Amino acid sequence: MVYDWQQPQWSQLMQGHRQQRLHHALLLYGQAGTGKREFALSLAQALLCETPAEDGTACGRCHACQLIAAGTHPDLHHLKPLPPKDSKAANPVYSIRIDAVRELCEQLATTAQFDGRRVAVIEDADKMGRNAANSLLKTLEEPGASTHLVLVSSQPHRLPITIRSRCLQVVFPVPPRELALGWLQQQ
Repeated sequence: MVYDWQQPQWSQLMQGHRQQRLHHALLLYGQAGTGKREFALSLAQALLCETPAEDGTACGRCHACQLIAAGTHPDLHHLKPLPPKDSKAANPVYSIRIDAVRELCEQLATTAQFDGRRVAVIEDADKMGRNAANSLLKTLEEPGASTHLVLVSSQPHRLPITIRSRCLQVVFPVPPRELALGWLQQQ
């Protein structure tokens, strides 16, 4: 879902996509609760859609969109923080572990199943440990053809500068009060 207050970011990225100049690595950042995760997932779907609308949004009907809706698209990868394995703590620390990043990088290095495009969404990317972030660096530096990595973060300063410097940074400010209230009233 792309919210009304995210239209400038959507237009910027779709223009780059239409011109085949969309950066291979994006860092979507801003305050928690501004809809960055939903935007990232909508962007991933739009990049994989076989028949996107004129504004770039996914059609929701093609085979790729159906696979995404079912959670089975082989070229869409989603990574998010998880608690430690076998954790019995009441409030475990969620993180993105190095083995998960290595597995993602291996998947992105394989041949795409459909039109050649692969997309990875890394939710709460700032929760990667240093080793996990370093493991992602090679893929950020030398991505495969038609590979897009979309990192989402509410605390981008926690990401190593080596990661941030390889991404096109897209800021998501808090929406204007009137716009947010109007959207809430419609819901």
